[in-house]
Parts: sequence; structure tokens; C-alpha cells
Amino acid sequence: MVTLRSQQPMVYVELSPSALQRLAGVPLSEVDAGGVGADAVLPWVGSLCDELSNHPAGHREAVMRVRLLEHLRRADRVVVSEDALRSLDLIETSGGTTPVETLARHAHLSSRRLRYVMQGSLGITPKFASRVARLGSAVSRAVAGAYSWAQVAAESGYHDQSHLVRDFRDLMHTTPTAWLAEEGRNLQGWQRPSR
Repeated sequence: MVTLRSQQPMVYVELSPSALQRLAGVPLSEVDAGGVGADAVLPWVGSLCDELSNHPAGHREAVMRVRLLEHLRRADRVVVSEDALRSLDLIETSGGTTPVETLARHAHLSSRRLRYVMQGSLGITPKFASRVARLGSAVSRAVAGAYSWAQVAAESGYHDQSHLVRDFRDLMHTTPTAWLAEEGRNLQGWQRPSR
């Protein structure tokens, strides 16, 4: 996300791990994802923000695409493990419910080797990627409307509601109910799950 100026909309860009690694110029395992601004990883973001703020809102997406493609063309090719990327895709597709052993089998690696490959290439382990994907799945289910948090947990692959609460606390630093109370007013068409 890039803040242009107060009172202006945001520009949101979702990059694949390999694109981010190429733009950053370092392995993702060396990028601290916790609370750093985009300009700390991509120094040219500040000048891009200035450029975008000088364009009408309707043209910003096109300008952003052109600038990102220019930076990607100039960036050195960085080798990212295909096994790591395929495993990450499988994790995302399954909503984080595919066991690490199954991921490893699909990659023709041992579980230990897959952990090493993903940590080195992407900066995360398969278990952590699965936790994030499972929580994302739970958030989507809650936003779509659910009868209860227990239902959200069960349908998202959690053993029970307490595991869902633990992931909310560990990964989002809040509880499901507090998150929904905060975000609910920003979501259209959501229904509050019961406790």
C-alpha cells in the first residue's frame, strides 16, 4: 500500500514472491516483513508516490503498472525455487489445510528439505505460510457471513475455535471479535458471527 497524500486514495499492489524478490534485489529471507515501509525495501517508492500524486486518480493504476514493469525489466533475474513457489501456490489454493508432508511429497522433497528451501527462497516456512493462508480463509468466511466463530474455525481447517483465536492473536495481534468490530464497519454485506 502506498499513501499518496492525506485525503487521497491508496494504491494497492500485490506482488508475487518472485516479483518482490526481483524488485528488492535480495532473497526474501533477508527482507523483514514485520512493520517496514515499502520504501525501506524499494527505495524508489517515494518518487513513484510523488509521480502518482501528480496524476488524476483514473490514471494512477496505468502509471503504476508501467513503472513496476520498468523496474522489473531493469532488475536482475533472481533465482527462486520453483518447488517453493509451487508449494506456496498449493498452500494458497488449499486455504492452508494441506499438511507439510503432502506439500513435500508434491515437491519430491523431504519435509525438512522443503522447510529449508522455502525459508531460503521465500523467507517463510511451509507451516507459517499455511497458518497465514488458513487465517486468510477464516477472515474471508467471517466476512461472507457465518453462524459462529466455531463454524468459521471448522470450515477453515482449524481443530477448534481456540486455535483460530490463537492465530488471530499471533498474526493479527487481536481477537476475531475485536477484529470484526473494527473492520466490520468497512466491510460491505458482512454479517456478524455469533460468539
